[in-house]
Amino acid sequence: MSFVHLTTTERSELYKLRVIEQLSVSEIGRRLKRNKSTISRELSRNTDERQIGYLPDTAVALMKARRKQAKARFQSISAETIAEVKQRLEQHHSPEQLAGRMEREGLGKISYETIYLMIYANHQEMGIYQQYLRQKQKQRRRKGRHQKRGGIPNRVGIENRPKIADLKTEIGHWESDTVIGCNHTGIVA
Repeated sequence: MSFVHLTTTERSELYKLRVIEQLSVSEIGRRLKRNKSTISRELSRNTDERQIGYLPDTAVALMKARRKQAKARFQSISAETIAEVKQRLEQHHSPEQLAGRMEREGLGKISYETIYLMIYANHQEMGIYQQYLRQKQKQRRRKGRHQKRGGIPNRVGIENRPKIADLKTEIGHWESDTVIGCNHTGIVA
């Protein structure tokens, strides 16, 4: 499922339809060929209560501010929490241990994955604490990037088959599925 943000033109049209013509969210969605929930979210996120309501320029500014804030990493972690993490890492605690212990003791809630990310990103000079970790950094592989199996050479996709094959009136067009059992113990075609 792909999501496409509202364009500046669509925001201007939304302003005209909502503020000037005072149409419902459903009707605006039909006219803009967008889902009514998309229109509703746009209006609720970007309506300025101090002004007359929804303004396209204000909507763009608010969207850019939210986007900039979302890209700032580790901003919600306090300096006290980071200092406590550094101190405990020096005592050779694992990130899993200190995340759980700090939450139990009420010293700040931080996940062990965030601690690893801060170390590997060298956030606030935490890169030097990599030496205190018990294991080296794992090489993470994205799933589906490099498959071990080869593809079918000269494969023609099902979307490119002739339309007459969908009618099933001619002999010679066939489909099949293959099911392979656990540990390759059984195969059904």
